[in-house]
Amino acid sequence: MSDDARAAAWQRITERAWADPRFKQSLLDDPNHVLAAHGFPVPAGVNFVVVEDEPTRAHLVLPPPPSAELSISPLDRDALADYDPGF
Repeated sequence: MSDDARAAAWQRITERAWADPRFKQSLLDDPNHVLAAHGFPVPAGVNFVVVEDEPTRAHLVLPPPPSAELSISPLDRDALADYDPGF
């Protein structure tokens, strides 16, 4: 699935969650099932977690550490150039 198709699927899911409290609760409770059922690819072995930002609460995602082959010192800023923290 292309990035555009994945973004479009997520947009449809988000809009439905905004409009339908039951759907939103299902998405929060069992995201892998809801995502897959609505066309969002869920890779084997990956467990998605969906959280909701609020006016007074926002979430930052801490990415996993680099693999053992990579060094974090010195920090390569180019490696983070396309990182999107989601806000």
